[in-house]
Amino acid sequence: MTWLRRRVLLFVSLLTVAYLMLPLLVIIVLSFNKPKGRQNTAWNEFSLAAWTNICRDQTICDSFWVSVRIGLVVTIVATILGTMISFALIRYRFRGQLVTNSMIFLPIATPEVILGASLLALFLNIYVPLGFWTITIAHILFTISFVVVVVNARLAGLDPRLEQAAMDLYATPF
Repeated sequence: MTWLRRRVLLFVSLLTVAYLMLPLLVIIVLSFNKPKGRQNTAWNEFSLAAWTNICRDQTICDSFWVSVRIGLVVTIVATILGTMISFALIRYRFRGQLVTNSMIFLPIATPEVILGASLLALFLNIYVPLGFWTITIAHILFTISFVVVVVNARLAGLDPRLEQAAMDLYATPF
């Protein structure tokens, strides 16, 4: 790649990152603004009120802690299940393996809104009460694909002699 191409690629990449991060930066800056009335779109004066009184409304704090709990459960379960699925897909040959491999990529290829609406329709049709566990299951179904892709890449590049050496040292298969 020539010097000019590298510079153009770097410029376009930085411009893309700036474009994607600009809304987040605006929200962060406006969170330190003291609003006049109901809108907070014009800068008035610097204020930490939004941050010092963040738990003034208990529903905001409750929502935050529910999100943290969901994130922890999803991380643990998706990591365990995704790793097990990856081991099965990489180490063993079975009927339907190609279909299973393809199905793993569907949540990645499907827009999150479509996946969420589909799961909501499913939960409503089978009369599952909506709440913490339905949100957690939906997040696990979405996240597990990413775990499988990452672990598959690591396992595919793993030297089989390492496993054989571990077995020589009396390690179990799992």
